[in-house]
Amino acid sequence: MNSDNNSPIDSNDSGNKPKWLTRKEYTDPAEKKRDFWIGVAIFFVLNIVLTLCQWGLGAGFYAASPSIVDSNFPSSPLFSILSWVLLLMPWVINIALVVYFALTRSQIALGMVAGFGIALAIVICLGVLFTVWCFATLSAGSY
Repeated sequence: MNSDNNSPIDSNDSGNKPKWLTRKEYTDPAEKKRDFWIGVAIFFVLNIVLTLCQWGLGAGFYAASPSIVDSNFPSSPLFSILSWVLLLMPWVINIALVVYFALTRSQIALGMVAGFGIALAIVICLGVLFTVWCFATLSAGSY
């Protein structure tokens, strides 16, 4: 234990960490702000790319087997497993990146979490607009 600051890790022990796991020390606020916006951009670009890959691979899997709804099809469990992998892949990649960046570049991780919050706020606003539109359309058609 380090007697200077009562931390269990010695401050001179940073040489034993791998280079890819060392924590970045921010020197000025502009650097923090830049990393934050990089995190927001990473979140949106990554999730758009993952969504396009999901749609493309999913369409390819289902086009490969026209009888996928047939339970007697021999590869039916394989397609079921692959569809679950496609569904869970974005969650695993996003969580892994947030954890990695939280350990190495905290502002990028914070930007990715903020990107999720921005996306959630956009979806909630669009849901409210859609609900209002549905009620307006239904009430206009009832006369």
